[in-house]
Amino acid sequence: MVISNSFLSLLVFDVNESLKTINLYIESLGGYLINSSLTSPEEGTSGIIVLRIPVAKIEESLEKFRQLSVKVISETLEGEDVTDQFVDNEAILKILESNKARFEEVMNSAFNIEEILKVQKEIFNLQNQIDNVKGQQNFLEQNTKMAKVTIYLSADEFSLPYVFVNSWRPSLIFKQATRSLIITLQKIGSVVIWLGVFSVILVPWRIDINFSY
Repeated sequence: MVISNSFLSLLVFDVNESLKTINLYIESLGGYLINSSLTSPEEGTSGIIVLRIPVAKIEESLEKFRQLSVKVISETLEGEDVTDQFVDNEAILKILESNKARFEEVMNSAFNIEEILKVQKEIFNLQNQIDNVKGQQNFLEQNTKMAKVTIYLSADEFSLPYVFVNSWRPSLIFKQATRSLIITLQKIGSVVIWLGVFSVILVPWRIDINFSY
């Protein structure tokens, strides 16, 4: 049992239209939207959409998303094997249900109120644990059937996140350095503009008054 997560950074012409197209497409596959957001900063529109897609349709979906883009900036696929966790939970469930059955037998043979209350408390506690473990199992089962896909979209390549890898990639380093330089220059420019505006009150006024007698 494997939980799949995919991350894409896509350069697109129109972020808003791309979000709409992606949403309609995943609905046709039996998937669904978890959340999405759209921002329109001065440097270019950008957005994020998080989806759940049937695992059987994941490869087809990723290819569709690539085709919607002008350029795939980065892509990564992750898988988490939860088989051991699922098997362990099944074993825990058997133990809890067995213990609960024993307390229910004791409950049937209890005579005084004190014994009944103690046994009931144990049964309620065990049922609570059983419900929690079953909830975990349902969560694991659903997530292994529906892959999670997070897509970053932007009309500006430099606003998109990159997936960092261990290998040395000069082209990627150059893009990162360029993006960092642009951001730094923008910040410096903003400071200069603010200083220019506030210089009116920051520069002391010099008033020369001539007295004539």
